[in-house]
Amino acid sequence: MKYFIKSNFPPIYHFVIYIRYLINRYFVKRRISSYAICKIDQFGNKNLKLDPVDSGICFFGYYNLTPSNSNNDVLFLKVQQENIRGSFLEPASIMLRKRSGQVAKLGQTRTWNWQQGCMLQWYPGKDNHILFNDYDQEQDKYISKVINRSGQLKKTYPIPVNSVSRCGKFALSLNYDRLARMRPDYGYFNKKNNDLPVDDHEDGIWYLDLSSRQTKLLITLEQLKSLSYSTTMENATHKVNHIDINPGGTRFMFLHRWIGPQGRFMRLITANQDGSGLFILNGDIMTSHCCWLSDKEILSFCEYNGKRGYFKFEDQTKKAILISEKFPIVDGHPSISPDSKWIITDTYPDKARFSSLYLYNFQDDIILELGRFFQPLQYKGEKRTDLHPKWSNFSEKIYFESSHTGKRTFYEFKLNEML
Repeated sequence: MKYFIKSNFPPIYHFVIYIRYLINRYFVKRRISSYAICKIDQFGNKNLKLDPVDSGICFFGYYNLTPSNSNNDVLFLKVQQENIRGSFLEPASIMLRKRSGQVAKLGQTRTWNWQQGCMLQWYPGKDNHILFNDYDQEQDKYISKVINRSGQLKKTYPIPVNSVSRCGKFALSLNYDRLARMRPDYGYFNKKNNDLPVDDHEDGIWYLDLSSRQTKLLITLEQLKSLSYSTTMENATHKVNHIDINPGGTRFMFLHRWIGPQGRFMRLITANQDGSGLFILNGDIMTSHCCWLSDKEILSFCEYNGKRGYFKFEDQTKKAILISEKFPIVDGHPSISPDSKWIITDTYPDKARFSSLYLYNFQDDIILELGRFFQPLQYKGEKRTDLHPKWSNFSEKIYFESSHTGKRTFYEFKLNEML
């Protein structure tokens, strides 16, 4: 079964939205340019440089992955058209921009979406191997593959990945068919048979041994339902999303979400590598994007004790603090720099359709708006362009996506002088 979105809003609704945007952009915000970049920052540096990685329609994926390796080679995806569910119409090309500037196509994937791509990434500890999700048409199943820099297939795994340990020993996965139904922004839509397991004992978080290729169901949805059961779970449908393994590979976090007659609820949970030691860090009102600050600390945009903002949680404890009063109280996608000194995050488009990019310094409690980028009205819903900022290997560059030129483009933002 295929899933399509049909707008139920009358034409007048879209007209009102458009008028509101015009008023906010040109009269309230007075923003004429499609983007604005900080020319002189708080540290006295000038001319921060913004460069497209490629001239075509290109993107990478989620905010918690690094496009570059230690050789400054950069991975990205490239397509010919921008459709809501483009994977129906074309595979995405897996591209490599070498340090020399030469660009090569390494292969392609049928399995991708605009928000997370195909989970494209460098294989842990190897600068010449690349890991990504794909679709096996003969078996009608999602898989993951490893290729080298020449595009040669080196290994195939029986399930797709959602998070890969930095030690390279294991990966964690989830049911992308379930996401296709409950959160299509992050789902895949290639399979002919995408029926979900009837029993929640048969679905949840899966473990993949990257050496032996063996898989096992690590945590079930039924386990999560029984973990501090809430009456809001009555007749609800459950899912997990946004799995992220800590730097040491000892624990991982994920969001447990459920939708039922009483509404939509969520909570942030952590667990040991083997699925034991489940611990609820926050829930059930609003927990959004997170990142590991260390093996024991997590940064999350959430609601905590009646207040919204970026909170730092200490894993397996009830300790949580607001990281800074200077952060905008707007949901974004945070990542910590490899040297652990900086946080990069973004915002969703405001009423004038501008997304902002922010850099925060831990030591000096300084936050800097690096730029504002206009996202045209056609980039919304599943097709939206979130900036999804991510770091280079050595913290000297930031990569992000934007459509302020009228097409989705993957950018490299050099911060050498500032940092």
